[in-house]
Amino acid sequence: YGSLQAGGYSGPGALPTGPWADKRSTIHFTGDTSSTWGTLKAEVGYTPGEAAATGMSAISHDIGGHNDTTGLPGSETYVSGGQTHQTAKLPDDMYARWVQLGTFQPVDRLHSNHSDRLPWQYGAEAKASAEKFLTLREDLVPYTYTQAQQAATTGIPVVRPTYLQYPEEENAYATAGSEYLYGPDMLVAPVTTPGSTATTSVWFPPGQWTDYFTGRTYTGPSTQHVTTDWNSMPVFVKAGGIVPTRTDNVANDVQNPLTKVTLTVSGGADGSYSLYEDDGKSAAGGPSATTAVSYTENGHVLHIAPAQGTYSGQVTDREWTAVFTGATAPTTVRVDGEATKNWTFDPDRHTLTVTVPQRSVGTATTIMYS
Repeated sequence: YGSLQAGGYSGPGALPTGPWADKRSTIHFTGDTSSTWGTLKAEVGYTPGEAAATGMSAISHDIGGHNDTTGLPGSETYVSGGQTHQTAKLPDDMYARWVQLGTFQPVDRLHSNHSDRLPWQYGAEAKASAEKFLTLREDLVPYTYTQAQQAATTGIPVVRPTYLQYPEEENAYATAGSEYLYGPDMLVAPVTTPGSTATTSVWFPPGQWTDYFTGRTYTGPSTQHVTTDWNSMPVFVKAGGIVPTRTDNVANDVQNPLTKVTLTVSGGADGSYSLYEDDGKSAAGGPSATTAVSYTENGHVLHIAPAQGTYSGQVTDREWTAVFTGATAPTTVRVDGEATKNWTFDPDRHTLTVTVPQRSVGTATTIMYS
């Protein structure tokens, strides 16, 4: 469904050939694909498989497919240059699910040869779904950016097959084409079948996994069937996993400022995470800062260490919000040992949300509940 392409070559001669002939800064993509459910399904397995095999993390797809798709339900005909063309406009369900895939990819690039990839070009439900997941993509910038930096320094890709982390599990190989890990603790099984709802078979690696959207928990190793509509997709966080998101609602051209950060903590086990930040412009290895975050299940203690390092444009103060999943209704919530009333509890989703007013990034913060 398309081979890796070399983009951006501007030399005087023909495009160089050979496995290492690509321009140094190109992003590899899977070609000018067709807009079909089969292509969508293939891309789910392609990114983690290729990344693990070659060490290239930043693999990109034409989200929605690229080419004209004559006869595809929902497509439209138009005339340009005296020729009749068929647009690559997708059925609403395919569009919604493709945008969901892009949300949990190293590069999210909505693209085709005739546009028709923007939310307002589709029906109300597909539009709402696309807007939700494109917003989520932006919210996930701290997590994705940190994983991209780790991919550059360690070679472990952002999107990785489950067998890379669970090599002793036979099912990790059997399900390699249908699910993957987004970073170390997020399990993603994109929907690749039509309909207003879809039931997806998900293999859960060992441990406890919490649905990122519903709060429901699953225990692995096991295979479960998960049903979702267009407002959600099968995404799960491993017990002890910590997922940072931004809530600044800032422009998407740079990573910063991160003046408001939410840490979603998946209960059930201890865990840790190191948030990476830089100016978003300097070369790799330039000035940066890291913030170590750790969670202890015994006592439900979340510790945020002072930021280490500095860079141009770094924020001096930050508001932290902690979302504890798999929680029970607390009797006491404390911040740095002092009781606080800045919290809410959702009994349906079993989530506790605690907000810590803006404070210096050089100050340690400890949140706990009982």
